[in-house]
Amino acid sequence: MNAHLDIDRLEQAYQTGEEAFYQVVNDLKIGVGIYNANASPTICNQAAYELLGLSKEQFLGNTAMDPYWKVTHEDGRKFEQYDFPIIDAITNYKPKTGVIMGVSRPLKNDKVWLEVNAHPILDTGSIKYVICTYKDVTDQFE
Repeated sequence: MNAHLDIDRLEQAYQTGEEAFYQVVNDLKIGVGIYNANASPTICNQAAYELLGLSKEQFLGNTAMDPYWKVTHEDGRKFEQYDFPIIDAITNYKPKTGVIMGVSRPLKNDKVWLEVNAHPILDTGSIKYVICTYKDVTDQFE
């Protein structure tokens, strides 16, 4: 039996699946960002940049440790570069989960508390990218 592979149909199915994936991720209330091995964001959903008080363009133009975000620990200490979950995941090649971060949002003139999780995706021993999620836990701090 000679199987014929229709590349155009395969590409169309892939694009349809990719669009469906982005629609689902974009509608989540949890922020999702994908970062490269240099900790720069490459893609995000709407919740990610809204939770951080940024426009999509600002979010994608920053790095994970941008001082604009004014990020603090629960006890008020400033997050150092090595404290950021994304940097930890990139440095140690392991997930960093359940990190609580207080983010001052100058454009909204408020502060939000986020639970942040960073999961590195490896490709032959190196970081391909890091998936980071942001969940608003502000109610637990008020």
